[in-house]
Amino acid sequence: MAQLGQHRPVVTNRCPINDPFMHLRTMKRTLLVLGLSTALAGAATLPATAGTGTPNTATATQWQLMGPNASGGHLAFTPAMPSRVYVLPDRGMRIDRSDDHGVTWQPQAKFAIPNGVGMRLAADPHDPDVLYVAGRVLGSGQGFLLRSDDGARTFHTVVDSPTEISDVVVSPSGRYVFAAGDAGVFVSSDHGLNWQQLPGSPSGATRLALDDHDLFVGTGKGIYLIEDALGNAGPARKLPTPLELSVQHLSAQGSVLVASNIFQGAVFSTDHGRNWTQLTGPWGEQDAILYTGLTASGELQVQTVAGAADGSGAKNLWVSRDLGRTWIPKPAATKALDVYTDTGSFPDRPQEQVIAAAAGIYTTSNSVRFQRIGAPDAEVDSLTVSGSALIAGTATAGSYRSTAPLTKNLPQGYQEWGWTGQRTDTIGNQIEALATVPGEKGDVLRTRGGLCMTDCFALERSTDGGASWRTLAQVPGGASFSVAVDPGDTAKIYAASTFPAVGVYASQDGGATFQLHQFPELQGVASVAVDRRADGGLWIGDVTGLYHSTDSGSTGVKVFDGQVNRVAVDPTDPNHIVVVGDGMIKVSHDGGASFSDAVGIAELTYDDVTFAPDGTLFAASRDLSEPGQGVFRSDDGGSHWSNSVSAQLLDPDVHSVLVSPDGHWLFAGTGSGVYRLPLS
Repeated sequence: MAQLGQHRPVVTNRCPINDPFMHLRTMKRTLLVLGLSTALAGAATLPATAGTGTPNTATATQWQLMGPNASGGHLAFTPAMPSRVYVLPDRGMRIDRSDDHGVTWQPQAKFAIPNGVGMRLAADPHDPDVLYVAGRVLGSGQGFLLRSDDGARTFHTVVDSPTEISDVVVSPSGRYVFAAGDAGVFVSSDHGLNWQQLPGSPSGATRLALDDHDLFVGTGKGIYLIEDALGNAGPARKLPTPLELSVQHLSAQGSVLVASNIFQGAVFSTDHGRNWTQLTGPWGEQDAILYTGLTASGELQVQTVAGAADGSGAKNLWVSRDLGRTWIPKPAATKALDVYTDTGSFPDRPQEQVIAAAAGIYTTSNSVRFQRIGAPDAEVDSLTVSGSALIAGTATAGSYRSTAPLTKNLPQGYQEWGWTGQRTDTIGNQIEALATVPGEKGDVLRTRGGLCMTDCFALERSTDGGASWRTLAQVPGGASFSVAVDPGDTAKIYAASTFPAVGVYASQDGGATFQLHQFPELQGVASVAVDRRADGGLWIGDVTGLYHSTDSGSTGVKVFDGQVNRVAVDPTDPNHIVVVGDGMIKVSHDGGASFSDAVGIAELTYDDVTFAPDGTLFAASRDLSEPGQGVFRSDDGGSHWSNSVSAQLLDPDVHSVLVSPDGHWLFAGTGSGVYRLPLS
């Protein structure tokens, strides 16, 4: 995007795009929870043939996106293919697409813009493969409008702007396309090929809505009307609304419009914007307006939260079928889904509402009963297998389990890993580590962070393969990215702790009680692994290096310097140890007496490493500022590595890796879901 540094908006004609101590991810995860993620860089565009798999079989050497469905986002539909929906997930890094009403999802490559994040999207009503994405570049304030002509597999830039572009809409004919942001409104009158800025359009635009031939523009200072925008566009005219909103939501349906701001309230018009009134209802005057929208069937919907000083007030969804004269409460909606982000409908199912909300995309016909249909775009930081189920720990939406990833013939809807009908708590649901308990069928441990304003984490145990959990202990360490169980004595459990309590939590009674072990050199423990050669033996991976302890972490001897993220001990040979970290993979075959540097690795962050049953090693690569390179493989015990298995992995930002116990499947937990690759 060579134009992004300029001081005025630049439009192009179908030009392709040119292609302090923060290791421990706690800040990144906290920001994700608050919706302020400093998202990872976009990856270079990959071939359109990159494997997404088929609904029921796995093709040799083909990566498949397994799920889990755990992300909301923004929606786009097209009458040209009524069963298709595009989703711009919450992270805004790529597009997910379903062509079968959400039964299966096909991930697309990330936007080829470093730090580019999409904000809104719109699909062409006559060509189902044409899609537009409005967005911004994190940290720069610059903006862009992207166009895809191949169903979101690849994109090219059609508008560059020195300020962010926040929304995009397409006319019913597909001829006119509008994009808007801080610099004003851009328009194309030739199906998105050529662009210009509308003279006199309002700056600070946040939302757009088309109603007949007129364009309504929500801004930070109210609502503007551009008459005859689909012909001889007139000058923008500010509308006299009873509330001068900084518009967050703006919807149009027929001659009805509704706009709102969470703290300022809502206004609506029933006569094509000529007259406006303040939207009121059974909710309290001090209640916050979380969402307003109009459904395909003409329902007016408002989500509110009671004005409690601590933000804990009751939420509700209110539905009106008579333009706000009467209201029906739908408390089941917020109980099940929490706050709506976006809504819409499949063109061939207008009575069924599609909702983007917390931890998923849902459908409903009555705002009482809901079904989750997507989208598989959660950051997966930990993986384990319990019995016949794969368990994935996500960065913001809890843990999920499914038996489908371990089967060759996938059932319909395999990317849905099971929804209980209740929303997943957003705060305090960061699953940072998973571990099965050796010899205990169905017993799994997990650490759950984001609690106590990030100053504590919980160690939890499941005895049914991850279906349900109970808390063993809540400890004051801020985050724990590793938990280990002594295979010789499963009552001994160890959990790494970063800050504010840096060290190793050790339990001798199966997690009923824990003692914090510390020694001065430790500054942030990322990994613990049991040294099976001696009672109390531990390998401790810290941001300052690798340490060895013979007393369960009370003391330790430094083995080497460097930022260590994961320590893995060969399950068949305790003298074989592999350590990965920032810019490093090191291997020992003599019980840690010496370590050698691996050959064939890139200067990346390696977060995880795992042994396959046949001794093959796999390591996860990612980077905070540049794209990762997927999964690296070693066939000689960790001395030499290559990433040849990553050739078709759509998301090379890999946080966790695991091989199934039978050796048939390699799983990669990425920034956007779990992928699997057949190994045999």
